[in-house]
Amino acid sequence: MAARLGCQTFFCITGSFDEYKRQAVGRISTTAFLASIMFIVVATVIAGVWGIQSPYDALVGLMMANIVFSMGIIAPYVMIASQRAHLTDQEVGWQSMRQARQKIGWQALGSGSYFGISTYFLFAGIDMLTDGSDFFAVLSLPGNIWHAVFRGIFFGSCMGLIGLSRLKKQV
Repeated sequence: MAARLGCQTFFCITGSFDEYKRQAVGRISTTAFLASIMFIVVATVIAGVWGIQSPYDALVGLMMANIVFSMGIIAPYVMIASQRAHLTDQEVGWQSMRQARQKIGWQALGSGSYFGISTYFLFAGIDMLTDGSDFFAVLSLPGNIWHAVFRGIFFGSCMGLIGLSRLKKQV
């Protein structure tokens, strides 16, 4: 039960978790896992050899490679494969299409607000730690406020477009 709920949440699966969806999730997960294992082995060997000359640079390089691999290769692969397998399609009847669009709009507004506010405080904390500036002084800078609003609007718009692209009319 918990594994099924985790798969539905991680892969954004809508509707019932039937045998087809379970097999598709297993296939996508296996491919991503095998690619990750190969990357971990190769990246660790390269970082080990590189670490002999410059340990700090090897550590930073390994960390950056992990971030780029996770966010730039594995995450897009899982998203694209889930979409191609129609795991994320949300089938809605013709009568309730307007209500589904409104729900997606409210969800996009909420996720954009959450993202903007959380990055506002996160970036202020990072500035405080790296520059040694006062946390509340950084929070009151107009540039930080406008950047947080822009990030929230951009993220909310992207989430809304993704949600709308997943809506399918039920036949």
